[in-house]
Amino acid sequence: MNSSEDVQELNETELNETTSQQMSFDDALRLAMRLHQTNQFEYAEDIYRQLLAVAPEHPDLLHFFGFLRHQRGYAEEGAGFIKQALALAPDYIDAHNNLGNIYLQTGYPDMAEPCFRRVLELNSGFSSAYGNLGIALKEKARFHEAVTYLLKAIDLEPDASHHYQNLANVYRHLKNYESAVEMYRKTIAMDPLDGNAYRKLCLTFYAMHELDECIDVLKEWLKHEPSNPIAQHLWSAYTHNNIPARASDAFVKETFDGFAASFDGVLKRLDYKAPFLVQNALQQVQPDPETWHLLDAGCGTGLCGALIRTYVQRLVGVDLSPKMLERARAREVYDDLIEGELTEFFNKSNGNFDAITCVDTFCYFGDLSAAFYAAAKALKDHGWFIFTLEKWQANDESEAFHLHPHGRYSHAEHYVREQLLAAGFEVCNIDTAVLRMESREPVMGMVVSAQLK
Repeated sequence: MNSSEDVQELNETELNETTSQQMSFDDALRLAMRLHQTNQFEYAEDIYRQLLAVAPEHPDLLHFFGFLRHQRGYAEEGAGFIKQALALAPDYIDAHNNLGNIYLQTGYPDMAEPCFRRVLELNSGFSSAYGNLGIALKEKARFHEAVTYLLKAIDLEPDASHHYQNLANVYRHLKNYESAVEMYRKTIAMDPLDGNAYRKLCLTFYAMHELDECIDVLKEWLKHEPSNPIAQHLWSAYTHNNIPARASDAFVKETFDGFAASFDGVLKRLDYKAPFLVQNALQQVQPDPETWHLLDAGCGTGLCGALIRTYVQRLVGVDLSPKMLERARAREVYDDLIEGELTEFFNKSNGNFDAITCVDTFCYFGDLSAAFYAAAKALKDHGWFIFTLEKWQANDESEAFHLHPHGRYSHAEHYVREQLLAAGFEVCNIDTAVLRMESREPVMGMVVSAQLK
């Protein structure tokens, strides 16, 4: 959405008073846009729907409503409404741009590219479209072209810090680390609270084997945001001082709330295999679709849930991130979705489940003992526990797990076996497999199937 209106959040009483009055169509649309811009999505959607009943072929209304549906997790539906707007108004620049953004966020850069090119045909001075096209080209590994368009975006909009960061991301892919560092530092100078810029600058220095520089960057970040949970966690990851037993709830929630909109698209580009590996492992234990209750722990946007829905009678998801849960809810495959920390939820479940699946969630745990004991409490007798972990090839047999600079833990296989046995499980199978690609390298993991004794 693009609007220069000054917006502020309405409380529920003000909203009820406003909507109880007779309003013109234009006033109601402006109210809905105001609610939309302040992330009061439910109220905005209600007004948009009422207006669509009156004016189903209003291009602005179709565009705004479509983008809202995308923001609420219904990307395909949202794109459909924006396409309707474009059928009515083929030169609607913002609609072309936002349709491209939907495709970009959901992992379809090939479909995003012509949207942004159309914007530039209509308005050669539209800086955001140059930036967005640069991102799309980066995702298509056309890095040198991406640099050209991002430099143009900077030329047109030199005060927009995100263009510098996006250019830095391309330079990092080209392994032009010095230029990437320069652009990340430019971003931070313009916005000292941009956590993504600090994090990526650290990763760049790490790729350059400049660990002291990484630590200096984290010191700078913590000076500006001493209580930032991501900065605190990465401080432990880079310094290996006071390594936590697991990532904090605040770290997980902030990380995945910020990642929710683009999560599925990013994982698609990383050739993400973990949900399919868990699906296959679940098939091997022959779940009963007529009786089984299954908990998808750390369910995220529901990638695994969508694959295993037909194998069980009841499917429940739990996750710490409300924005990830909103995306999962849009898939309409879960019987219940709960916001909560999974170990705490396990402890409250009292043998309710025939199986627990957990895809790439224990990579945010170092010490697995409490989670495994709690999982045993959540399962029925002889229940199944199927999950993935990133694999740590420990040089020292006494090393159980390792916290990496990207903030995730990997685990030694011997440690996983020990903790499962201690919690009352029989280890039935541990397969080594590629979970996804990262920086063009395979991430090796374990797919674990264990049964409660």
